[in-house]
Amino acid sequence: MRAAIIIFTIITLCLISGQVLCFKVTGCTGGSVMFNCKYKSKDEHKTNHQNQRKSKDEHKGKYFCRDRDCRTGISTETQRSWFNDGRFSLYDDENSRFFTVFIRNLSREDDGDYICGNNQTWSHDVTLVVNRTSSSCGTSVLQTAYKGQTITFHCEYDHTFQTQTKLLYSVNRDPVLVLNSSQSSQSSEEKFILSDSHKDHFNVTIRDISAADDGVYLCGVEIYGSSKEMTYIAFIKEIHLKVSVMNKSCVAGQLTSVQVQAYISKSVFITCKFPEEFKGNKKFIQTHSSQKISVDGQNQWVLHDKVHMCDDTSEGVLKVFISNLTAADEGAYRCGVNITDDHLFTEITLKISQVDDFNASSKSALIGESVNLSCNYPEKHLTIKHICKENKEKICENISSSEMNRFEFSESAAGVYTVSISNVSMRDAGVYWCGEETRDTHLTSVTLTNKHQLTLSNKTELILSSKPPLTSSKPPVVKREGDSVQIKCPYDENYSAEVKHLCKGKCLTPDDLKINQSDEDHDKNPKISVKDDTELNLFTVNMTELRAEDAGKYWCAVKDTFNLSTELMIVMKKIITHVVSVGGSVSIRCKYFRNQTQRFFCKEDQPNICIRDGVRVSSNKSVKSRFHLTEETSAGVFTVNISDLRAEDSGKYWCAEESSGSFIFTEVQLHVTRDMTTSDTKRETTQKTVNSGFFCLEHEVSQ
Repeated sequence: MRAAIIIFTIITLCLISGQVLCFKVTGCTGGSVMFNCKYKSKDEHKTNHQNQRKSKDEHKGKYFCRDRDCRTGISTETQRSWFNDGRFSLYDDENSRFFTVFIRNLSREDDGDYICGNNQTWSHDVTLVVNRTSSSCGTSVLQTAYKGQTITFHCEYDHTFQTQTKLLYSVNRDPVLVLNSSQSSQSSEEKFILSDSHKDHFNVTIRDISAADDGVYLCGVEIYGSSKEMTYIAFIKEIHLKVSVMNKSCVAGQLTSVQVQAYISKSVFITCKFPEEFKGNKKFIQTHSSQKISVDGQNQWVLHDKVHMCDDTSEGVLKVFISNLTAADEGAYRCGVNITDDHLFTEITLKISQVDDFNASSKSALIGESVNLSCNYPEKHLTIKHICKENKEKICENISSSEMNRFEFSESAAGVYTVSISNVSMRDAGVYWCGEETRDTHLTSVTLTNKHQLTLSNKTELILSSKPPLTSSKPPVVKREGDSVQIKCPYDENYSAEVKHLCKGKCLTPDDLKINQSDEDHDKNPKISVKDDTELNLFTVNMTELRAEDAGKYWCAVKDTFNLSTELMIVMKKIITHVVSVGGSVSIRCKYFRNQTQRFFCKEDQPNICIRDGVRVSSNKSVKSRFHLTEETSAGVFTVNISDLRAEDSGKYWCAEESSGSFIFTEVQLHVTRDMTTSDTKRETTQKTVNSGFFCLEHEVSQ
């Protein structure tokens, strides 16, 4: 590995009175930055002897702080090793003429002016600018690997960084080591290989993985100032590499043994996982009759008797679907992968039971309406609940992640849950199955229970009015900052040739905010794309990189005819966490984004449930009890004070603001412990949701 201590200076140099050096560093929310504070003596024209005498003072008390008390920032007298204080780290090397500042997991609250310097002789002004950029910045992912394996991962970057030098940092060493794309010869002997697409990502390959490679890696971009000697580093992605040692007993043989419960006349979906280095190897199924069936095709479903199989090379898994189960199907199975001169497999014991209360149903609904499907599951099973739809091969596929906001799960009785599907369209017609998921390290199974036949009418019930209706039966759509949302607008077939549009707020008024329409040039706003499917009578609008200001009520319209509205609620990426002792108190500062709104604070697991059923403290009526809300209008924040904390106060809360049915939330995690702590501990994080499907990509439901 070619590595070197990071050497760079700062962007945007300027001289002000007293020859004080100042500079600006720019990062993005969720990302990280690293820059240097260059030493500057009071008198740089002193003799070498004088400088040597002064050096002892210059190397004392290095700091990077927002205020004099350094409540935000870091300070230390430690040298030649990294000193960490929360999200801030500092490295001071007495042999260099600078010290390095490293800030991880940036938030918009970090934006502002700072001072870096030495307590004795010098200081510089630093402006830290934290921007909201594309979803490629500020991401954190987990990458697993086995010893001896070679892995490759991608680091996506914004198109504005195409010409910049790309770098990889390892933060599990002291000091931080760097390898950049210009250093790598990309020969077969290199352990780390970086290759840049010069489009939207660069690749990192790590060869011959060892235990020493375990740790956190940062993908970075070197950003230049007015000259190439003035640079700082913006980090765009974190890779948490987990290195495992494969059990020697599994090198050739059984990975694990799992029992799978299924039911007569129903189906079961099984996903077998293997070590990543074998994901391109040929897979097989061995039935309880000892017949070994090879999966010849890849990324497509193949049928053998009643067993469907799909070798999904993108996920490195083998997917098996067995339908119309009978008592004769009970027994032992193996799903495996062929390796050199041998194979790996998971032993599956399939148990088939007779259950009479998994009833089937037939449902009908109008386009744009909602429909409820009732599902049974064994009460003793605490599993993940699913709803899936059959494809043309009668394999029950998962509902894609972009559709999940239309599917709401709720427990309706003991052993029964209900799935509500909102805003149905013609493509939703078909056969659905309820399913319960169980997981093992090397196997995931979904056992299907109730069957539902859903039929739809294309005679959409439209509201003929010059104004939008006041109410809607659609549940609200809750999305996090930076996510995407899809708004579907069904319409009557008589309007297929008319212009459709999506508007926000007060439609067909002077305050009408038109989002997009079917006959526009959609390249004007890259965040929004539309599709008008005249065969399905469906107008679809996709919005990406959601921000706080996107919260609100949206209406689908054709001329002066409106369909049901979609209420979009935005949850900010930042999560505020407080850890406090029983009997103590806590002050939670909530930022709000718009004036003329009602602010409130409530407790519930989900924000849309919180505003409906949660107990809350509002700006209109602060409760004179343990909970009290005060507003700081000039600062754009409101503060919730909770006193005499109890163990039952632990849980998830929401800072919220509302204006004309438009809601913006910030998640708050409060942990009340019985341990004695000296003060309230606050932590801010960001959340990235990862959806893990288990159905073959070829049959993913098109949106």
